[in-house]
Amino acid sequence: MLTVEAVLSLVPFIIVILGITSFINIFMVHNKIQYALYEMGSELSAYTYPYQALGLRSADLGLKKDIDTQTEPVDKAIQEVTDFMGQLESFQNSAAGIKADPYNGVQKTVENGQQVIEKGKQVATTGRELLSDPMSILRGVIFLGVEAGEKRGKTFLLELISGGFANVYLDASFEENQPLTADAYLRHYGVKDGVNGLDFSESELFSSGDYRIIDFVVKYDVEVYLFKLFLKDPCIHVVQRCTIPAWLDGDGVHYSK
Repeated sequence: MLTVEAVLSLVPFIIVILGITSFINIFMVHNKIQYALYEMGSELSAYTYPYQALGLRSADLGLKKDIDTQTEPVDKAIQEVTDFMGQLESFQNSAAGIKADPYNGVQKTVENGQQVIEKGKQVATTGRELLSDPMSILRGVIFLGVEAGEKRGKTFLLELISGGFANVYLDASFEENQPLTADAYLRHYGVKDGVNGLDFSESELFSSGDYRIIDFVVKYDVEVYLFKLFLKDPCIHVVQRCTIPAWLDGDGVHYSK
C-alpha cells in the first residue's frame, strides 16, 4: 500500500514540478525577448533622424498624398463592396432567425433587405463612375501597387535589421554562469528553431499615417515540457510587440513619457 500511495502521489507531484519549470522558462524567455524589442526600438529610433533631416520623410508623405488621391475611387469601390457583402450576410442571418422569433425576425429581415438594396445601388453607381473613366482604374491599381511595394520594402528592411539586433540583444555569451549565444539561449529555453524561429514579418517601419511609428512584432513557438507528456505538438504560439516613435527631432512633435 505504501508503494501504491507513493506512485499515486509521486506522478502528480512530478507533473506539477514540470509544469512550474516549463512556465518559468516561458516567462524568462518572454522577458528577455521583450527587453530585446525595447532596446531594438530605442536604437533604431535614434538612427531614423536622417530620414527626417535629409527630406526623405517629406518625399514619402508627398508620395502618400498622391497615392491617396489616385486610389480614392478604387478604395471607395472596394469599401462599398465590402459593406454590401457585410449587409448581405446580416440579411441572411436575420432571415435564418425568422423560425426562432417570427415577429422580430421578419422585422429585421425587412430592414436588412432595404439596406441591402441601398448598398447595392451605391455599388452600382460607383461601378458606373469607375467604368466611365477606365484611366482612373488603371491609375488606382498602379498606385496601389506602388503603395504595397513601398510597404513591403520597408517591412523587408525591418526584418533584416531585426534579425541582426536580435542576435545582439539576446546574446548571453558574456555571462559567467552558463554563457550562451543568442541562438543557443533561445533553443535552451525551448524556442523552436532558435533565432531563425523569430518571425518579424508583421513588423512595420513608419507604420502610422504620418510615418512616425516603428512597430516591432515578433512571433515564435516555444516548447512546453509539460505538454510533451500529453501532446504531439508541445508548442505554444507567442506574439510580442513593441511600438515606439521614430526620433524625428525638428518636426515640431513631442511625446510625453
